[in-house]
Amino acid sequence: MEINGTMSETHPQSHRLDRRFVLFLACFYAAWSLRVVLLMPVDAYIENEWIQQCWSQGLRLTIWVLPLLIYIKKTETETLVQFLRLNTFPQGKSLLAGSGIITGFLCLCVMSALFLQGGSISNIFDLTPYRWGMLLTTMSFICIVEEIFYRGFVFRKLREISSFHKANLITTILFLLIHMPGWLYMQGPHWGLISLGAGIVIVGWVLGWLVEITNSLWPPIFLHVLNNLASVLLLP
Repeated sequence: MEINGTMSETHPQSHRLDRRFVLFLACFYAAWSLRVVLLMPVDAYIENEWIQQCWSQGLRLTIWVLPLLIYIKKTETETLVQFLRLNTFPQGKSLLAGSGIITGFLCLCVMSALFLQGGSISNIFDLTPYRWGMLLTTMSFICIVEEIFYRGFVFRKLREISSFHKANLITTILFLLIHMPGWLYMQGPHWGLISLGAGIVIVGWVLGWLVEITNSLWPPIFLHVLNNLASVLLLP
């Protein structure tokens, strides 16, 4: 397994998007939107929580991951773990920088939740071992899937043809858009979506920054899991 602690600078060879990549993204967004509209009601009818999560996350695996792995296998010369930067770990300066970003961002998130959004740490102590297991399992799976797709795949493809800032901005916007069908279905349009969207944009930008600095997908996965856990545990 490769250990790489230096930032990998991508030198764009072409400024044109691969049509296959654009078509793949279009099909992905269409498939996920249909999942929300047509199959989300099924989730509510499944009473057993573990069965419900197996159904829900099974659909996520089917729509987000399996087609992506096939696409990478068919179009890229690198192995899956190499392309997604799952075989590299930060070290040296990149490790220090990544650790600093993660620590600083989490501190800001916790302080914001506790002092600006009316959160509390009491929820942490109220959870049973069952709830902890359910929360950690589900949260980790969702975050890993999202990071594989967006920072591992989308950001990587855009970074091959553009600057970091442009690639990260587009990836962050796409990351925001994938949340919209679920929000609109469950909550309907309301002004609160602006603050939710702003939070997604901030988190998405930082996650892309972490990939660029560490040249590894593991730091953004780690931060993504911790950020989501903090939101669930601290906010009312």
